[in-house]
Amino acid sequence: MDNELGYELGNWVVSQIRSPDRPTRTTFTLLDQEWELLPEVFPPYTDPGPAFFASWVPYEKGIRFLEMGCGAGVSAVIAAQRGAERVVALDINPAAAENTRRNAARHGVSDRVTALASDLFGVLETTETFDLVFWNTPFIEAPESRPYAGQIERAVFDPGYEMVRRFFHDVVPHLAPEGRVYIGTSEAMGNKDKMLRAAADAGLRGRPHRSETVELPAADFPASPVVAAHTNKRGTVDMDFTMYEFQRG
Repeated sequence: MDNELGYELGNWVVSQIRSPDRPTRTTFTLLDQEWELLPEVFPPYTDPGPAFFASWVPYEKGIRFLEMGCGAGVSAVIAAQRGAERVVALDINPAAAENTRRNAARHGVSDRVTALASDLFGVLETTETFDLVFWNTPFIEAPESRPYAGQIERAVFDPGYEMVRRFFHDVVPHLAPEGRVYIGTSEAMGNKDKMLRAAADAGLRGRPHRSETVELPAADFPASPVVAAHTNKRGTVDMDFTMYEFQRG
């Protein structure tokens, strides 16, 4: 595990979501639309990343679109709204698949969105391919020995970056000849080098697609030497949210 700041903030995010003092929300607004949220699904409003990533995906009419780790299904629904011919949304959390189905129904695109519980690509037919695959990764690298304490943690942590490695290995057979992969991550909190190495090992070349850096008040985070080392003179921590594009090399 290389990124101490990411791991510390990941644990903090999980503790905030689990806090008994956290208000219970069954709906939320993101990208000017209202969405349903089930309690077992990661809330995509805890930081700016999910909104950035969902708005940066280059949706196109007529494409076959796959959202990996769909959560509440925001990108899957938007892809259908933008004219995707077929949309598949996958998540290892069965509640996330159900949440996506509910939001597809809420926004009138159930006829084009198929949401399924799956460990990465496991549920797909081996011959099924997509023009565009998007994944807002659980980019916080955790120790390889760390077990998941519930489904919410699967949206935050990737022990040893094993999930990223498997994703890149397994996505290639599901890419159309000119297919592209878009990954939502953070260079400040994730492990860019391991991600790019996993992609290269699978024969994919990556490049930054878009990035946005925000200043987060250090006082919002736990007081620790790690946070203090990343706090600037303005008392904030610079946090990027970065999307990478991958294609066959």
